[in-house]
Amino acid sequence: MIVLIVLSILVAISYPIYQSQAAENRRSDGKRILLEIMHEQQKFHSLEGTYTTDLIGELNFDDAGGGLVSSENGFYLVNAAVCDVPTPIADCVLLTAVAQAGHASDGNLTYNSRNVKTPAAKW
Repeated sequence: MIVLIVLSILVAISYPIYQSQAAENRRSDGKRILLEIMHEQQKFHSLEGTYTTDLIGELNFDDAGGGLVSSENGFYLVNAAVCDVPTPIADCVLLTAVAQAGHASDGNLTYNSRNVKTPAAKW
């Protein structure tokens, strides 16, 4: 009986820690692809004088469907857009990693060419 009590206490303590660590590992999949795409965007910008929303045709990433790029482990799908409406794409690009499936509750990650990363608590 004492063994069961000790085991249940250990599980109660360790399971939330495990879930938190698993979410962080999945989130690193999204961060990694955002950083990789932004690196390619910066190279493209230095050559063309503008950023691009065409991650497949212009930056040669694999199409995961609908012009989206999948993270390595498939936890995120990434798209590119202009940062805000009056700002032209030549000045700023916004990358959004949309969380997929069971990971969707963790929310999306964004990174723009002004080096703004949101949500800050997840970076």
